[in-house]
Amino acid sequence: MSGLAERAQIYDETGSLEDLMLQLSMARGIDEIMAVVRTGVRPLIGADGVTFVLRDHGMCHYAEEDAIAPLWKGQRFPMNTCISGWAMLHREAAIIEDIYADPRIPHAAYRPTFVRSLVMVPVRKEDPVAAMGIYWAQRRRPQDHEVRVAQRIANSAAVAMTNVALLESLAAARDEAVKAQEAIILALGSLAETRDVETGNHVYRTQHYVRVMAEAARARGVYAGQLDERTIELIVKAAPLHDIGKVGVPDRILRKAGPLTARETAIMRTHAAIGRDAIAKAETHFGAGTRFFRIAQDIAYTHHEKWDGSGYPCGLAGEEIPLSGRLMAIADVYDALVSPRVYKAAFPHERAVRTILDERGRHFDPLLVDVFAEVEEDFRWILHEFGDDTSR
Repeated sequence: MSGLAERAQIYDETGSLEDLMLQLSMARGIDEIMAVVRTGVRPLIGADGVTFVLRDHGMCHYAEEDAIAPLWKGQRFPMNTCISGWAMLHREAAIIEDIYADPRIPHAAYRPTFVRSLVMVPVRKEDPVAAMGIYWAQRRRPQDHEVRVAQRIANSAAVAMTNVALLESLAAARDEAVKAQEAIILALGSLAETRDVETGNHVYRTQHYVRVMAEAARARGVYAGQLDERTIELIVKAAPLHDIGKVGVPDRILRKAGPLTARETAIMRTHAAIGRDAIAKAETHFGAGTRFFRIAQDIAYTHHEKWDGSGYPCGLAGEEIPLSGRLMAIADVYDALVSPRVYKAAFPHERAVRTILDERGRHFDPLLVDVFAEVEEDFRWILHEFGDDTSR
C-alpha cells in the first residue's frame, strides 16, 4: 500500500478509532473493556479474529474473543509457551506473517484454528497486564498501520484498566471508611447505653426498627417524597446516636431505680440537647453541612417530642417534628416497653403494640403508627433476634 493510500485509510478509520477509544475510556470494569475490544476491533482493522488475554499469575488467560471460528476463550497457557506471553514478557509487539514459520508459536495449539498470520500487542508496555491478539485466516504480512492501530487500542485499554483499578481501589477505601464510621457510631451509641439501665442491644434493635418503619413507609407512599433510599440509609446510620447525650447525665439520675423528682426529670431531659450539641461539635471538625450530621442532630434532639406538642425539649407538634425524630420515637418507645427495667417488667409484644396504637395522634405520628401496625411482626422478630432474652 502506498504512503498516500495508507494515510487515506487511516483517515477513514479515525472516527471509528476515536469512538472505540472513547468507549474504552468510559469503561468501568474489565468486562466492559473486553466487551469494547470484542465488538469494535475486528471491523476497525479488518481482521478475522481478536482475543484479549489477561496476565494471570504466570499464565495467559484467553478471557475474551471475537472470531470467525472458535479460538481459545476460557483457556490458560503458561506465559513461556504462547505468543501472548512472549509479547508481555518482551514488552513489544509480535508481528508474524506465517505462524508455522515462527518458532515462538505453539504450532499444536494453532493447527485446529483458522489462524495463519497475526499481530500480538502488549497492553501497558512498561508493565504488561494483558495482550491483544489480531488474527487473519490468510497468510499475509500485517501492515504497519494495522500494527499501529492495534497498539493504540491496546494503549487505550491499558489506560482504561488503570482507571478501573484506581476506581476499585477508591471504592475499597471508601467502603473501609464507611465501615469504620459505622463502627464508631455504634460504639458511641453503645457507650451511652452502658451508663444507662438499658443494654447495648437496644442500639441494634432500634436501628433495625427504624429501617423497617422507614422502608415500609416508603413502600406504602407514606412520606415517600422524604424517604428516598439515601435518606433512609442516613437515618438508619444515625439512629444509634439517639441517646448519645446520656453520657452527660449523672449516674445518680441515670441509674436511679425509683421515680425521678421534678428536678431530676429536668436534668434527665437535658440529654436531648447534650446529644445534639455533641454531634454539632463533631460536625464542625469532620463534616460541616453534611446531611448525616443534620439528621443525627434531629434524631438526638427531637425523638422525645410528641405529635400533640406535649413532648420535650421544645414542645414541637405534628410535622414540626423532623420525620427522623418521629420514626425514632416509635422505635425507642416500643423497645423501652418490651425491655425489662429495674423499675418495671418487660411488656409482652402484644401489649407494647396496643400501647403504641393507643397513642396514635397523641404521642406518635398517626400515619407512622398505621405503618407500624402493618409491620409489628417484624418488630417482634427483631426483638427475638437481638433481644437480651431470646427465649421471648
